[in-house]
Amino acid sequence: MKMKSFKKFFVSIALSAVLTLSSASSVFAATALLVPAKQTAELTQENASDTPAVESSEAPTAGASLSAQSGISQTAASETSVTIQWNPVANAVKYAVSISPLNSSSYRLLGYVGNSRNKATINKLKAGTAYIIKITALNSSDTAISSRSVGCTTLYSKVSIKSSYANPGRYTFNMKTVTPSNAITGYKVVYQGSAARKPITKYFKTRYSFTIPISDNTFYQVKIYPYLVLGNKRYVSSTSTNRYVANAISLQKAGNTNTSMSVKWNRTAGANSYSIYIRYPGSDSFKKVKTTSSNSFTLTGMKKNTKYGIKVIANKKVKNKVWRSDSKIYNMSLS
Repeated sequence: MKMKSFKKFFVSIALSAVLTLSSASSVFAATALLVPAKQTAELTQENASDTPAVESSEAPTAGASLSAQSGISQTAASETSVTIQWNPVANAVKYAVSISPLNSSSYRLLGYVGNSRNKATINKLKAGTAYIIKITALNSSDTAISSRSVGCTTLYSKVSIKSSYANPGRYTFNMKTVTPSNAITGYKVVYQGSAARKPITKYFKTRYSFTIPISDNTFYQVKIYPYLVLGNKRYVSSTSTNRYVANAISLQKAGNTNTSMSVKWNRTAGANSYSIYIRYPGSDSFKKVKTTSSNSFTLTGMKKNTKYGIKVIANKKVKNKVWRSDSKIYNMSLS
């Protein structure tokens, strides 16, 4: 394409409406009917590890920041576009719109906007990406008489979860930082328990961590949408990061013999199965011994005065992925 035709192409674009360019222990005592004479049995919960915390690198000062010169600002955003607005410049005949990746000084001319307009939308951009948009005012001699720039960002179509964990009655998500740090203002979170009829929507004005209330014995579907506030308006991504979460299963003793102990638990709404893991004496790790649809399990072949670790995890299968509940570790012993 010849330079003259190329320039006309961008001018024609510009003349449309806009330039479209886990700790307390629990003890479960056997009932008199279930405990053989001269024998006691117990099921105790181990102390949970310290609750994870947001790392220092997640502090609000992390990452570069979007900034703008006086008289120009970003006013709208989508996953693929940004809209900017600027104050008119006296004696300007038109405005040249140029773009550059953030932290780069190399600009590319996108086109021109007539002096009757002071707003432009740049399209076909990458999601979750920051740019510098420069507006140069030109007079009738095509001489630049002023230039202003603004840092802009498109909306993130996906966000990453750094860590997540359950506590009684709540579930916390720690989010990975983004660059620039203010490219996300907060998160819209839509969550629904498997037994609930309607989802709950909450907006969190934080970029680093948020906590939702959840009940025990149910899986929740959680949809996380990043959003960006520009002016007084919130722009929310149209795509979500999805998770299925559930609090840990609480075990109860259901009986014992001289060589075995039975445990039971309440069913978790939305779960398809339960996986039982045992830590045998002399081992530091757990071994999965069974996956079942039942809500009880009996560990056989136990030796007296010996501790066995046990944890039960609820599983929920969604398409080809299996989501797992949080877990608690208990000790089983016969004496």
